[in-house]
Amino acid sequence: AVTWGEWKCGAGKGVSDLLCVFVGTGIGGGVITGGRLLSGSTGVAGEVGHTVIDPNGPPCRCRGQGCLEAHAGGWAIGLRAQQAVEAEPEAGSVLMALAQGDSSAITAAMVSQAAHADDPLALRLVAETGEALGAGVVSLVNLFNPRLVILGGGVIEGLPELIGTVVEGVQARALPSHRAEVDVVGAKLGRYSGTVGAALMARERTG
Repeated sequence: AVTWGEWKCGAGKGVSDLLCVFVGTGIGGGVITGGRLLSGSTGVAGEVGHTVIDPNGPPCRCRGQGCLEAHAGGWAIGLRAQQAVEAEPEAGSVLMALAQGDSSAITAAMVSQAAHADDPLALRLVAETGEALGAGVVSLVNLFNPRLVILGGGVIEGLPELIGTVVEGVQARALPSHRAEVDVVGAKLGRYSGTVGAALMARERTG
């Protein structure tokens, strides 16, 4: 739905080959190729968050291991922050203050807030998230050869600097033939991408 919304009315309007990667609590998205939404044999294609970027990485909620979502999803950022604060209590003082002393309450939103206050631990977590997200998008760019990559979701809205990190990763590591024409941009419809997309899809299917 978010892919459809951004394709029809948002950042991807008029583009026939694009990827949407929405980073919120989890990571979802979709693929438009040749002017058509890629649906797959059972209608659930586009699970970009479960692209494996490190087979030895952390466990994912999908029961897999090393998925993009397990590195860069909101729940994973919060979990990494909790673990980092427990390992480095002094370094995590800002995050602990935001969480009112309860490390288990630390969220991705708190990491964003602390990073924007130049907290070193939060900045490190954001850098790790950007590196993982960039690696995932590079793989997707190499696989689908899109003209456009649209990044959205709550984590991107809270940390818009991640878009620049992904751009740098794509330009540094994607195949030359793929990176030459691809742009990476933020979603235009914001939190309404899915709502708009779902409404448009329903209207099209019901005539």
